[in-house]
Amino acid sequence: MGVVDEVKERIDIVDLISQYVPLKKAGRNFKALCPFHTEKTPSFYVFPHTQTWHCFGCNAGGDVFSFIMKKENMDFREALRFLAAKAGVELEKKPPEEIERVKVLREVLSVAADYYHRLLTDPEKGAKARAYLEKRGIRPETAEVFRLGYALDEWHNLEKYMTGLGYKREILLEAGLLIQREDGSGVYDRFRGRLIIPIRDEQGRVVGFGARTLDPEGAPKYINSPATPLFDKGRLLFGLDMAKESIRTQDMAIIVEGYMDVIQAHQMGFRNVVASMGTALTETQLRKLARYTKRFALALDPDVAGSEATIRALQLAEEALDKEAEPFIDPRGMLRFEERLKAEFFIISLPSGYDPDALIRESPERWEERVENALPMVDFYINVITQKFDLNSPRGKAEAVRTVIPIIQGIPGEIERDHYIHKLARLVKVDEMAIRREMLSLRRRKSRPRAKPTPSKEKAPAFGLEEYVLAQVLQHPHLLELIEDQMRALAIPPLDEADFAEVENRVLFGAWKASLDKGISQLEAFVDTLDPLLQERVHFIMEKARNSPPVPLEKLEQEVLNCALRLRGINLHRYLQEIRFLQEEAQERGDQEGVAHYLDLVKSQVEELATVHRALAQCSGEKARAV
Repeated sequence: MGVVDEVKERIDIVDLISQYVPLKKAGRNFKALCPFHTEKTPSFYVFPHTQTWHCFGCNAGGDVFSFIMKKENMDFREALRFLAAKAGVELEKKPPEEIERVKVLREVLSVAADYYHRLLTDPEKGAKARAYLEKRGIRPETAEVFRLGYALDEWHNLEKYMTGLGYKREILLEAGLLIQREDGSGVYDRFRGRLIIPIRDEQGRVVGFGARTLDPEGAPKYINSPATPLFDKGRLLFGLDMAKESIRTQDMAIIVEGYMDVIQAHQMGFRNVVASMGTALTETQLRKLARYTKRFALALDPDVAGSEATIRALQLAEEALDKEAEPFIDPRGMLRFEERLKAEFFIISLPSGYDPDALIRESPERWEERVENALPMVDFYINVITQKFDLNSPRGKAEAVRTVIPIIQGIPGEIERDHYIHKLARLVKVDEMAIRREMLSLRRRKSRPRAKPTPSKEKAPAFGLEEYVLAQVLQHPHLLELIEDQMRALAIPPLDEADFAEVENRVLFGAWKASLDKGISQLEAFVDTLDPLLQERVHFIMEKARNSPPVPLEKLEQEVLNCALRLRGINLHRYLQEIRFLQEEAQERGDQEGVAHYLDLVKSQVEELATVHRALAQCSGEKARAV
């Protein structure tokens, strides 16, 4: 977790702002006279559930950082120091020795991978492993592509080789290549007499190994590197470094369980396949894949346990992946939102007794057919509940309906939602209106404010839409003026700092615009003017950009405009959601004048959102014609 996120998690926005402005409870939120402009009627609101603030008079808003920077007239670094001191967060850069240590870890893993690969190709030493690969249908060129290797069935072979090159045993232990004896008397090689499968990160750097026994009776079948500073199974997807371009091109990621599943799939030309490495899918893994596609197909075991694992994966996706709030006006004229998962999930049904590796080996055509006929998520759920619940009992019917309703609710199209409501009603033999009432009840429960969750998992920084736009305008300064002119031509205000939700991104965008206004358009010169923490952010963004598939210059302008419009749309959604809370509270108080005021705000924002949607549709059409 970065220091900015840690500070935001430790400081409650209500407590902070109440030290500057007397806040008055207004339903679930708080209001006050705006500290940034003169007004007689409060239009400054603080939203505890999102940890944000917004003034509907001067249209300023943001998070704790935005407030302190504006109120105390601080720059980003000053605000960070100020808030970190309040939160008890220490601001420390990684010491040079730690940076060097990670660099050496990467080096020893790369050297070990090369050594294992040479052993595999050795005419005598690697014969047993090559025979195993041949039996599994893996061709030599595929073994070369994946840099497969072999560890000799000896206790100190790798140790002698690596120490002979000058590497210390301590770093080899930390890299997971050696194991310390329990009595402390010495060390020995972790991998012995096994096929070695290098595991790489998104950038193609070796971070660990999987090792399969070559003995038919050997156990365990697979062993992996232990957790190290570089190797965390929950954050990695095997094959992603080689699959990401195909995933983006085909707009689908196929998720399997094993290394050999991925290797066989890639060998046969199915290159959008990655593996969760035999573990349950994690939030981090899903978020990584979501950078390349919003369409996922799971090909897990066809047995009951596999079905349960699939359900858990789908439930995790509901929590982990981004959702889109669709605004609608209810019969009372109130603005409401329904959340739709911004992703599609499919389930690849495997024949009994087959895993992806075996099916692809036997018949690539059957595998392709199974992928093409993959079940949409809702159909899979409905199939599973017929086996999981007793649909002849009232309790079983209720549990089945409660299981499937959240999935139906997330479907974006009304016609498709109605189709599955009909299907579920027929399956459990209940009145369709009962299911619709249950959906309404669930929607109301979800709309209630939730307690702020306690952070339990560390999240990796994401390279999302905001970072993509920043990367492009930083690399191509002329794009900023071009997209601003195009947005004005579409009757849409130009991109603004407020369109960026993350404080570092917001500050960077504002600083870059100011730099361009001063005639400083050289990225290096601009970075030199930044705070070290923001410099790190720029380096992170540019590194991600370098590792992303390039966009031809002739298409880049349209691509960045499309992304800028999407950012504006997301910002308008946030604004509409804030207005919704205020409108509901005015309705509950019987404040009809307030309700009318917020309805006017809603109408103007919905009109602007419609303009953005039309512009996006126009951009998509032009993009399609260009292709």
